[in-house]
Formats: sequence, structure tokens, C-alpha cells
Amino acid sequence: MNHSKKLHERELSLLLTAVLLGFMIALQAQSFEDLGDVINRDSRADVFREIQILKNTNDSLEDEIDELGNQLERVSNNQDALESVREEIQKYEIITGRIDISGPGISLKIDGDTKSLWLTDTVNELFSAGAEAVSVNSIRLTNTTTGFDTIPNGQILLNSVILNQPYTIEAIGDKQVLESALIQPEGIIERMRRNVPDAVVEVQQKDLVMMEKVL
Repeated sequence: MNHSKKLHERELSLLLTAVLLGFMIALQAQSFEDLGDVINRDSRADVFREIQILKNTNDSLEDEIDELGNQLERVSNNQDALESVREEIQKYEIITGRIDISGPGISLKIDGDTKSLWLTDTVNELFSAGAEAVSVNSIRLTNTTTGFDTIPNGQILLNSVILNQPYTIEAIGDKQVLESALIQPEGIIERMRRNVPDAVVEVQQKDLVMMEKVL
């Protein structure tokens, strides 16, 4: 009787242990499943975060590209402005005679009893035709040149220097344009020849005219 009772208690204990073990196994399985869900959810979240990061990075890159484009445009505009300033400085240096200058141009030789007004008109004609620089008997004209003066004996002065005949006027610029301005009908050469019969006037194009800076 006691032996049967003990056997029954042992079977009951084993049954309870089996049930408990089964419950724990089921609970553990559910925990693993939940853990997998968490891992999968976090993985999806990571992917979305990376996608967002990539999108933000791409947006930032587009903004940087736009800014670089704007900077390039500003730099280009600044370079254009600087180039314009450089050109203006160079023009000023040429006008004031601060730098040497050379280039194509023309040479005009006047030999005869020519009054200073003809020299003045010739120089004005050349500048009006676009001459960058003009010299008379190797004296370069600048913004400080006061013009031609005539002394009592009829000689012509330029910058307090007496000019001797023949008068040689040189100009730097488009040689064809400068020559055309001088030889055009009713131009300075035609009028000079008509009014100063003994004057010999010759003009020629030159590939290179050189003028030194004014010291």
C-alpha cells in the first residue's frame, strides 16, 4: 500500500516536471521569437535610418554644389571686374606715359614750312581714329602735354623742345584704320597738301612702332 502510494507520487512529480519543462520550453521559444522580431524591427529601423542619412547627405551635397556654383559665379564676376580694373589701369599708364608701349601703327613724315596748327590737327585726327599713343619727333604725348607752341622765328616747340624738320609723327593702333583716317577725302593730308603747297607728306603703315615710357 505504501509502495503504491510512493509510486503514484513519483509519477505525479514526473508529470508536473514534464509539464513545467514543456511550459518553460514554450516560453523560451516565444522569447526567441520575440527577440527575432526585435532584431528584425531594429534592422529595418537601421535601414531606414541609413536611407535617411543618405538622403540628408545627398541633400547636403546638392546644397554644397549649388553654393560652389554660386561661389564660382561670384569669382568669375570678380575676375571680370578685376580684368576691367587692370585694363583701366593699363589705359591710364599708357595715357600718362608710365610704361613702354609697342605695336602696329603708322608713321607720318611732314617736310616743309608747316604751321603748328597742322600738327595739332593731325594728332587730334589720330587720337580720334583710336590711336593708343602718339609721338612727335620721338617725343611721346601724354596727359600733361600742353600742346604745340610757336616761337617768334617760326619754330615749333613741344614740351619746351624745339622741333626740327622733317616732323615725324608716329601712332600705335590699328594701322589700316589710322592710315585711312589720314588719307580719306578731305582728310588732314589732303587739306595740308592743298593749303601748304611746298609741304611733302608721306604716310606708311608699320608692323611695329615702339615708344619708351616718359621719365
